[in-house]
Amino acid sequence: MFISNHRLIVAIIFWFAGVISAQAAVMSSVTTDAQGNHYLLDTEGMTRKGYLVYVWQLQNLAKRNEQGALSIRTQVEFDCRFRQSRVMWVTLYPEADEGGAVISSELVSNPQWVPAQTGDVAETLIDYACRRIMR
Repeated sequence: MFISNHRLIVAIIFWFAGVISAQAAVMSSVTTDAQGNHYLLDTEGMTRKGYLVYVWQLQNLAKRNEQGALSIRTQVEFDCRFRQSRVMWVTLYPEADEGGAVISSELVSNPQWVPAQTGDVAETLIDYACRRIMR
């Protein structure tokens, strides 16, 4: 019972933080991948603790994904020391720039650290976030 209540409380906190963050977000364009997907980070809401950076990311897709989304807002943790990232929360929208009614929004049940690969989007995002907040 405690675990399910705890997960519910965490989900509510993340949802509320996302609503507040979305209202005050200053999204900075970071990169575009080969498929034309555009990546932005909320640089004003970015925080850090040690080598970890916590940031909201917006991905505007060039084409709708399988769920019908054109934009995906995620709460991401970047590890500047070990150059890896993990997604903590995901919200899907039917239109670009978080437009339209939310398709789905959920806490990632078991977030895994994913190491950045040379030349990939994750590497660019980690570099940008870590340089910006570690100054």
